Amino acid sequence: MASHVNKPLVCPWWVGYFLISPLRRFIQDPESILAPYVKEGMTVLEIGPGMGYFSLPLARLVGEKGKVLCVDIQKRMIERLMKRAAKAGIADRITTVLASEDSLHLDAYPGAADFALAFAVVHEVPDQSRLFEETYRVMKPASLLCLSEPKGHVEEEDFKKTIELANANGFKVESPINIKRSLSMILKK
Repeated sequence: MASHVNKPLVCPWWVGYFLISPLRRFIQDPESILAPYVKEGMTVLEIGPGMGYFSLPLARLVGEKGKVLCVDIQKRMIERLMKRAAKAGIADRITTVLASEDSLHLDAYPGAADFALAFAVVHEVPDQSRLFEETYRVMKPASLLCLSEPKGHVEEEDFKKTIELANANGFKVESPINIKRSLSMILKK
């Protein structure tokens, strides 16, 4: 089985400003999407956080005793995310890791995550199988992964292949999740 679904194209860093627009909340509200899965005190892994559209709400949901581990391949995205988190007074809840094209660089966090989020990012990864393998190692037993890809960028057939790659790396389908303009699934370790 191929380790990727299609030719990846990483979102340019400057598009991140559009992705954090307050208007996006009318279509994809982070709190309503994540609150059923994320509780105070949790450690959450977010893959490809960009400038923090989901990261800041995640940091609020996990509370003072929780952590959000944000891993991104673009240094500018991480820098902007941390500036926004500092302004919001929640930077101490967020840890960032700069990934590379071939690794998330999360070896220091085995079995740390209670929940993981990969929102509109897997289609950008050259080796999706490795992404799922590394994500699986970071997650605690029976923890959940919310996998969501944008309709229009990712076709349903490609999303099915992505789910198959996740299955091949240990994840099991838990349930579909309804997120506007997205193909989405909750997976379980």
